Amino acid sequence: MMHTATQLPEIYTSEAGAVYQCDRHNRLMLSFAGELTMLKLDAFLRLKHAVDSIDLAAMASNPDRSSDFSIITLCGCDRCFVLTLTELHTLKELLAGAKFVLELNRMLHECLAPSIV
Repeated sequence: MMHTATQLPEIYTSEAGAVYQCDRHNRLMLSFAGELTMLKLDAFLRLKHAVDSIDLAAMASNPDRSSDFSIITLCGCDRCFVLTLTELHTLKELLAGAKFVLELNRMLHECLAPSIV
């Protein structure tokens, strides 16, 4: 039985999409542009790095038609992202927010773990 994204714990949501945590499959689920993509944590971090490495200002100022979109493929992910400048910007914000929440949860867990033992 497959979980729908609405039943999973939400990590971060923006107007562009959401990132959910699937404890059953030990994956993160990215809901973006109407599609749901399951990612291992390392694939999520590679996707964030790939999106962050794209120079959006250079893309916006380049008059070539080929600079209107970017193609992102990842090892360990069966989805190929073909994104416009606007989609790249919104995905960048979504991934940054999710990464921040994941990091905050990790830090809180580290701070609280010694007091539990």
